[in-house]
This record gives sequence, C-alpha cells and structure tokens, in this order.
Amino acid sequence: MADGGASDMIMLVTSLIVAGVVSAVLIQAWGGVSSALDDSTNQIEANSKTEATLISDPMNIDWNPTTNQTMITVQNTGETTLNITGTTVRLNGSFMNVTQRGVIPSVWIPGSVVNFTLQGNILLPTNEEVFLNVIVQSDRYIPARGVNSFTEVVRIV
Repeated sequence: MADGGASDMIMLVTSLIVAGVVSAVLIQAWGGVSSALDDSTNQIEANSKTEATLISDPMNIDWNPTTNQTMITVQNTGETTLNITGTTVRLNGSFMNVTQRGVIPSVWIPGSVVNFTLQGNILLPTNEEVFLNVIVQSDRYIPARGVNSFTEVVRIV
C-alpha cells in the first residue's frame, strides 16, 4: 500500500508540472495572437482613413510623346494627411516617375488637391483607353501607416 501512495504522489506532482508548463505556453501563444489582432485592427483602421480620388478628366489625359509625360490632379478624400512623395503611379502597366507640380502644398491634408507630373519612357496609343493606378499612403499614422489605391480607365489624347 505504501508503494501505491508514493507512485500516486509522483504522478500527481508530474501532472501538475506538465499542466503548469502547458498553461504557460498557452498564455504566451494567446499573447501573440492578441498582439497580432491589435496590429491587424490598427492597420485596417489606418487604411479606412486613407483615401484619394482622381479629379482630372479621365477621358482627357494629354500625353506628350516628346517629353513622355502627362499631368494629373489627385484630391485627398480621406480623413488623414497623405504623404505627397510616397505617391506611386502606374500608367498602362508601367511605373511612372512622379513629381509634384504647380502650387506646392507642403502637407497634403484632407480635402486638398495635389498636381502631379508623370514621366516615363513608354509609348501610349492616342485615343485609346488605358489603366491608371494610383497608390497613396498616409503621412504618419500611429501605430500604423494607411495605404489606399484606386484604378481609373483613362483616355490618352
């Protein structure tokens, strides 16, 4: 009988140690899941507040084949300040060099408009419709930086 009590005690202590280790691992894993959910929520919120819209006439994009450039105007229609220099544009599938032109605001606040010159070494057909992709990002949004993209079908004239 004495041997049975000692082996039961060893099994009890062993199972308590294993349960403690397993619970520590589960708590640590839950902390990682919780942190990932927080990061994802912050990114979704930042993205939802970041938005821009093309306000140039999409059916009248004047492409200069001599200089390989055109101009577009984009408005910040979101709720956060956008990063002007972080704007990326693809025209007909080609990445363009994007520079700010005209009246230069130093901050792209919600509701304001920025004019861009797009330049790239591409050939574009006249009177044809092509895709214009614009990607904007928020200037600073803590704890996440928002990103928004839009695509327009534009006519090259």
